[in-house]
Amino acid sequence: MLTLGIKNLPKHLKRPLSRRIRNLLIGALAGLGLFALFQIVAPFLISSTLVRAGMEEAVAEWTGHDVTIEGSPDIRFWPEPRITLRDITIRKPVDGGERVLGRVARLSASFDLLQTLIGQPEFKDFRLTDPQIYVLREPDGRLDWTNDGLLSRAVREAKPDASGQLLAADADAPMGEVRITNGTLEISDVSSGRTARFAAIEGDLHWPWLSRGMEIKARGELNGRKLSLDFNSAQPLLLLAGGSGNASGVIVSDIFQGRFQGVANLATHAFLSGDAELTIPDLATVMAWSGVNFPGAERIKSLSLSAHLVTNENTLRFENLSLGLNDDKATGILDLMVPEGRLPRLTGTLAFDRLDLSGIVDVLTPAADEANNNSNVQTGIEFDLRLSAEQAMLGPLRLSEAAVSVLDTPTQSRVDIVDSDFETGRLTGRLATAAVDRQDEMALHIAVQGADFGNVIKNLGLGGPLPVAHGSLDLSLNIRRPITSQAWREAEGHLRFRGEKGFFPGVDIRGVRQLATYKPYFSLRDAGNGNLQFDSIDLTARIANGSAEIEDGKITGSDDTLTISGVIPYASNSLALSATIHPALQDPAQLTVFIGGSWPNPVIWPVSQAAPKPAE
Repeated sequence: MLTLGIKNLPKHLKRPLSRRIRNLLIGALAGLGLFALFQIVAPFLISSTLVRAGMEEAVAEWTGHDVTIEGSPDIRFWPEPRITLRDITIRKPVDGGERVLGRVARLSASFDLLQTLIGQPEFKDFRLTDPQIYVLREPDGRLDWTNDGLLSRAVREAKPDASGQLLAADADAPMGEVRITNGTLEISDVSSGRTARFAAIEGDLHWPWLSRGMEIKARGELNGRKLSLDFNSAQPLLLLAGGSGNASGVIVSDIFQGRFQGVANLATHAFLSGDAELTIPDLATVMAWSGVNFPGAERIKSLSLSAHLVTNENTLRFENLSLGLNDDKATGILDLMVPEGRLPRLTGTLAFDRLDLSGIVDVLTPAADEANNNSNVQTGIEFDLRLSAEQAMLGPLRLSEAAVSVLDTPTQSRVDIVDSDFETGRLTGRLATAAVDRQDEMALHIAVQGADFGNVIKNLGLGGPLPVAHGSLDLSLNIRRPITSQAWREAEGHLRFRGEKGFFPGVDIRGVRQLATYKPYFSLRDAGNGNLQFDSIDLTARIANGSAEIEDGKITGSDDTLTISGVIPYASNSLALSATIHPALQDPAQLTVFIGGSWPNPVIWPVSQAAPKPAE
């Protein structure tokens, strides 16, 4: 069939064309001829000076500032009319001088031939090569770049309209496509004095008309890191005016990525309302890159966050919050309040599966090079949080079902362990600034009731003869800030320990008595491996200068009662104690010894041994 069709083709071509087809062909040939003629004649009819002047006037009209073009224009008419200008500078007069708002190495735009022929050129689809744009962010959040130009007027006059924006027809203007190659954008914040510099920008701005929505797809570099941005908004003029407008976007880099969809506000505190996600695999790298230093953050390797954000006046609420810190997860609700004239304040509740309390302590007790600053001044934020954790770590100690309160204000820093299960007992505690006039000092109080101190000692990794018993501990200390190892050694306060029935491992009273009869001194280990059984223990001590001074110490057993006094210089792992063994019966005799040397194997010097009383 196909072969027969090809053979009959010459016959069909010899037939006369129908009138309709002939008219279409004539019309098409005439159109092509006119187009070709117009392309040939246009360069002679259109003045390059006119196009250049029109382009210069268009840029000035958009920005409302003085525009100068140093380079010669380049105009071409195929495949579309386009003008290219070089060495463009935009300036703004300020205080008797001028400020450069932008420079563009090469700017090109397409234009309409007919409009240009009648002296009214219209430009669209701009291409900017090597542009350098300098923007000021005013204290009210407004981006001050344009003056009395089309864009500035549109920003001033735009009104919200449901999910879009309203703009009067005489304030509207076409924008079209804007492509940027190797651009630079500097945004200087007037309030903070900081400048953000985005370099190597490559991207496209799609904004058909000022009254319509805007879409940006771009990539660039900030502080040496590559970023990519995909952003769109149906209310871009409201955002540029420092107001609220709907927006959605994704920002991705090699060190973090974030996503947002909702309502944004570029005002002073940049509030958002909508669904947000943030993932940071390496927080230390992000902090070094951004220049932000947050005490305690060195303990956090990775951070992830997802929440529904709600803005209400000066408060940003994180609803349905899911927070990840390293391998720990938390859920809850947070409020970030930004009152006028005060530091931002973060309040709310979080429920953790696991929580490291040491990180919180680090936030409230700054490092040595930050000790002269108020803690919330250095963090730039106040805290008032309620935390709960199935498991909580306090150094080597492990708590369960912990309830924690954290407060950090200009007048007080405090973390309270309101309640927790601890080694079959209960632990509560507080670490707080001692007083308003003593901001360089922290007061620590820990109360433990009914805990298994055998496990506590094991978990602390302590060796030597220490009590294995259930008991209670009260510890109160004043510690200088920042809390370092030296600060712990210089801490001052009191300690009381009360234990129930238990024993001291490695304290063999019978062996001590035997060696005391014929040796002037001996080590505790030489006395044997027996255990000192007791029914109760009650010990109070004063702590200062790296030592614990025993004020009252009593260990009561069924056979013997020991009273202890002296000093334990724990900073040097040494002992200087006097102990008297009171037998329950008349035999054996009462024995007093001096305990010195180093822990955990001290040396014992018998001081006196009273002769037993004669039997009655």
